[in-house]
Amino acid sequence: MNTTAKLGGLGAVIALLLTEVPEQYALYAAIFVFACSAATAIIPPPHTGSRWAVAYQILTTIGLNIGWAENHFKPGQSGVRVSVADKPAAKRAVASAGIPVLNRDGKPEPTKVS
Repeated sequence: MNTTAKLGGLGAVIALLLTEVPEQYALYAAIFVFACSAATAIIPPPHTGSRWAVAYQILTTIGLNIGWAENHFKPGQSGVRVSVADKPAAKRAVASAGIPVLNRDGKPEPTKVS
């Protein structure tokens, strides 16, 4: 599913949920969403298998960390920052070391035969 579809669907759900919040509490709901987003920017993700991993994922979802705002570091994953020009070489180096390169969903990318 592409990011636009995710944002559209999530936006519709959020809009629907916000219509159910009484008007006098709408500001508090918005502050809660903002606080969840800020917390995920400050708190490092827990390790895989941690009892906090599910709570962290819920926090990122409430904080609307999706698409371009999605956290690059997720529970049990790390990121290697390289320039865009070096990305193909970095992927080959990691794959040649026998380490699977993960896609956005945290699943191994298919290896390309060149």
